[in-house]
Amino acid sequence: MKKTDRKNKTNLTVNWPKNIFTIEELNEKNPEFVNITLRVRLKNAISDNAVSEVGYLHNGKGRPRLVLACSPITQEHIAEAKSKSVVLKDGLSVNVLSVNTSKQESAVTIIESTKSQSVTMSV
Repeated sequence: MKKTDRKNKTNLTVNWPKNIFTIEELNEKNPEFVNITLRVRLKNAISDNAVSEVGYLHNGKGRPRLVLACSPITQEHIAEAKSKSVVLKDGLSVNVLSVNTSKQESAVTIIESTKSQSVTMSV
């Protein structure tokens, strides 16, 4: 096959998943793309803040797989990632439990923060 007989595939658009995804799942959803082309489009989308890194999955041996989601990352993305045992990226979700006890009264303070939001509850 000559070079001129090949079809130009540069104008293909990527079908981004709505939920969290890995690079392998992105390849399955876009079979018309060559693997390296899809990785370059993903890298460009990450640098344009269209896609964000949620965390990574440990699979035992080998390099951990990145878990991604379309920006902005919502609480639903974080909840889904936690249910799939994804190790979250630093700064996405921090749950802190501190217990303060005194002789007069006992109090449990739950502090939950996500990014720049901070919520304090006293019981």
